[in-house]
Amino acid sequence: MNSEIEQAIISVLLKEPKNVAMVNANADWFVDGNYRVIFQALQEVGDGSLMTIYGKAKVLSNQFTLTYKELIALRGNAITDANLTELVRDLHRLYLKQEVQRAMAVYHEAPFEDNLLTLTSASNALLELDDNVDDGSIDVQAKELDYNLDHPVEAGVKSYPRLDECLAGGFYGGMLFTIGARPGIGKTAFSVNLAAKMLAENEGIQVDYFTLEMTKREMLNRFVSNDTGISSVTLRSSADSLTPTLKQVVRQSLSKVKRLNLAVYDTAETLSQITSVIRQHASAAKKNKYVAFVDYIGLITVPSLKERYLQVGEITRQLKVMTNEYNVPIVALTQLNRSIENRQDREPQLSDIRESGSVEQDSNVVAFLSKDKDVDDVVNLSIKKNREGWQMRIPYQFQGDSMKFQELAVDSDGR
Repeated sequence: MNSEIEQAIISVLLKEPKNVAMVNANADWFVDGNYRVIFQALQEVGDGSLMTIYGKAKVLSNQFTLTYKELIALRGNAITDANLTELVRDLHRLYLKQEVQRAMAVYHEAPFEDNLLTLTSASNALLELDDNVDDGSIDVQAKELDYNLDHPVEAGVKSYPRLDECLAGGFYGGMLFTIGARPGIGKTAFSVNLAAKMLAENEGIQVDYFTLEMTKREMLNRFVSNDTGISSVTLRSSADSLTPTLKQVVRQSLSKVKRLNLAVYDTAETLSQITSVIRQHASAAKKNKYVAFVDYIGLITVPSLKERYLQVGEITRQLKVMTNEYNVPIVALTQLNRSIENRQDREPQLSDIRESGSVEQDSNVVAFLSKDKDVDDVVNLSIKKNREGWQMRIPYQFQGDSMKFQELAVDSDGR
């Protein structure tokens, strides 16, 4: 059964490689090693030629045994992609059944509490798979609202106090939060501060950070600098010149960062590569225990689409779909148009978002970073769109050496 489903999925994807960005599947679901490698290759190259896919598969695994001629034959087996969603769901169901069987065998051999929890989790995931088919019913939502009438609403992922207040309780599942800024304002630095706050304020949360501008080493320096106050420039260029005391501080911070559930991805460039990781981790996370950062939208590629505005539209659509499907928040960064610098009033507006109106349309919240015109070391975060909260301007003191953002108190006039 597995082999037939896996073959059908791979055949369809080889015929229409662009569909790999649309399916909610993980390579781990494939039992056949060759099909698993082909799926990984498709995720890597996106809408590439069959020869490109074949070459990538050979690079990914020296145990890949299919010939190019066999790949051509596989592609020829595909008739239509109309049933691709159902095929993927069937594959997911088979994978979850196997996970339950494995967990059950382990528990029978060693009936400990941890193994029982693993078995329970696997069983619940299987039960929830078919429960997640949308029949249009609002019964669950009605029960939730009725419950909230007599109980406090569960808060979302915590970050900065004023920002959480603006978001009516924190970063909630289903939220696409987009931060826009011109180069040099500090959107990456702010996102690092935001991620660090979430890791500090939410025990057990997992943060995936996708960076297309910086390396893992640079990002690690940013997180250590944020924690210690030691300049990231110093950590990069002259860490050996630090005093023994400061070196010990850095080593302690390194140990602290390594213990966090923080993963940094600096080689995921295509939409399918990024969404594959998010799907895998978000699907396994508990409520309010996962958030993804994408830095930034303008550097992600969708090989199947030529026009850039279509690519950006597909990127924001996929990110938004995943926030809803897995009930997680995603923070995305974006550039603003250069024209803002030619205006007398440089306060960013929604119309300043570069490349596509889909960023504004698909985002639950859109915020802009800009330097305060009156105070040199203050950067304002202006919430210009907020579907389930308030529009607000929140000032932050920005420490350039450590790239640390400290939320400031707001006066009665909103500053």
